[in-house]
Amino acid sequence: MSTLQSQSKIEEANKELVRSFTRTVFVDHRPDRAVEFFDPKGKWHGGNFGTVEGAQNIAGLLTAVVGGLPDIRATEQDIIVKDDTVVVRLVVEGTHKGNLLGFPATNRRVRWDAIDMYKIKNGKIMDDWASEDGVKILADIGAYTPPWMKSGN
Repeated sequence: MSTLQSQSKIEEANKELVRSFTRTVFVDHRPDRAVEFFDPKGKWHGGNFGTVEGAQNIAGLLTAVVGGLPDIRATEQDIIVKDDTVVVRLVVEGTHKGNLLGFPATNRRVRWDAIDMYKIKNGKIMDDWASEDGVKILADIGAYTPPWMKSGN
């Protein structure tokens, strides 16, 4: 097998790892299984939401998100793979039926765009740099109204 074929095979495996992770957590609603996809020392970098270290803690974070949005669904829009890096653009949606980011259930629909950049090592996710539209999430659950959305503007 040539080096190019070998690299292509690794990239395809990395892409499938990310797709399987997304499907398991955000379609099958099994956030507890995140530990199967992350390296035990893996990190989730959530920008304004902070950084979570360790596969168990990441699974805890995802369990809280799925608890707040029990019908959550992430739909892949784009995916790009280069070497050990996978970038995916998603549309995430669900119904706010439980505590989410400290806010009690509102039964309101939530929909936002997300871009995640994963670094893969030895078949496991080492890092996930997650860019979530936090303002949109808070606006959708009624916790915050951005100035540009206020009436009269």
